[in-house]
Amino acid sequence: MEALHEEMPFDLSFHPSAPLVATSLITGELHMFRYADGLPLERLFVAKPHKDSCRAVRFVDSGTAILTGSADMSIVASDVETGKVIARLDNAHDDAINRLVCLTETTVASGDDDGYIK
Repeated sequence: MEALHEEMPFDLSFHPSAPLVATSLITGELHMFRYADGLPLERLFVAKPHKDSCRAVRFVDSGTAILTGSADMSIVASDVETGKVIARLDNAHDDAINRLVCLTETTVASGDDDGYIK
């Protein structure tokens, strides 16, 4: 599997049950791909949930939404099929978010460039 991006990707996440992989880019974009053995990746959508770089991407455990964290200090939940924003938490941190971990379907841990975990 190989995906070519015109700008630098920061993170990637595989869907928990479907053949999907999401990437987050320095441009603030979220890319969603479908993969299959022996076939090239199929780009399903490109969304721009953030104004600044999109540094972290994670599927929620059920795979129904995808979370992104950004240098703009926000966390966004987007629809897996369309890329449309479902929810946004502005100012989730006081510095750029660089890590997301889904603890449960409704709980996420996030880390920032200052070393804080929330």
